[in-house]
Amino acid sequence: MGSGGPRPVRPPQLPVSLKDIPPTGPKGQPGGCDMQARERLQAVLRGDPVDRPPLALWHHFRSSRTPAELAQATVDFFGRLELDIFKVMPDLPYPEPEGGLSEAAAWRDLPLLPDDSGRLAEIAETVALVRQARPDAAIVQTVFSPLATAIRLVGGRDRLADHLEEDARAVHQGLAVIADNLARLGAACIRRGADGMYFATAGQADGLFDARTYASIGRPYDLQALAGCGAGWLNVVHMHGGAQLNWDWAADYPAQVFSWSDRQTGVPLAEVAQRLPARTVMGGIDEFGAIMRGDMDAVAAEMHDAVRQMGGRRLILAGGCSVPDEIDEAHLAATRRLVDQLAG
Repeated sequence: MGSGGPRPVRPPQLPVSLKDIPPTGPKGQPGGCDMQARERLQAVLRGDPVDRPPLALWHHFRSSRTPAELAQATVDFFGRLELDIFKVMPDLPYPEPEGGLSEAAAWRDLPLLPDDSGRLAEIAETVALVRQARPDAAIVQTVFSPLATAIRLVGGRDRLADHLEEDARAVHQGLAVIADNLARLGAACIRRGADGMYFATAGQADGLFDARTYASIGRPYDLQALAGCGAGWLNVVHMHGGAQLNWDWAADYPAQVFSWSDRQTGVPLAEVAQRLPARTVMGGIDEFGAIMRGDMDAVAAEMHDAVRQMGGRRLILAGGCSVPDEIDEAHLAATRRLVDQLAG
């Protein structure tokens, strides 16, 4: 960036293919719904009634390589679809360590990263640019958990398991450093305008590690990293895994919202809501199913079923994870229109 600072992010432009989105309602919301997105989300988190369920959909913007590019892609996509949550994607990823992690001892050399320069600062700057462009938006920054980050950095679960067997203390030291960096990143993002973090976990109930191992190398560092976003009011914990997701140990995670692929895993929204009665659940839409095919009748059925399960309370309608990047955006626009039919 030049000395003049980053260029301001432009407001979204409506593409021709989406011009059939309904006119805005009395308070600037499509379809005549009465609540603004932030107001709607805050009511949902309290368990209060809302005009319609909030809707969150997202995918990656892999061509974005700078904070300005990623912020512009974020504002354009979420703005033109008029979604309730602007989710800043992790397309500026946690940096690879110099020299790699080919040996277990290398975990001891992972550095504490500055949060005022380098990649952490770039991520926080992206949030600030989105906030500058959309002062009204509910914004969450996506981060992967320390264990998920470690798996990527080392090149997979098997290599991480080998390193744990060879030098567990070194791996734990490295995980603690990653967690510290992520905690400071979370705090910086909230200072720069994020309302919370979307914290994506891996390694538990997805076939990578058993519950005992996750309790050692996952959960403690999750909690360390999540401590950095304690000032957020819209923290989301995403649980990646299958039907054996362990919600009991997640009950004390400092998050208002829990997300998982309920349609893909077969774990119903209502089941988790019973275990976490004071939390909001996020899901209901199969990210690889009808929405991908453009079968709007089936998408509507999923949405109505989700509302029925939750009794219309403490629900954010969403895909269980990212929709495929190649999805026809017209399917997302049609889903956005459908949610207005749930108003009232």
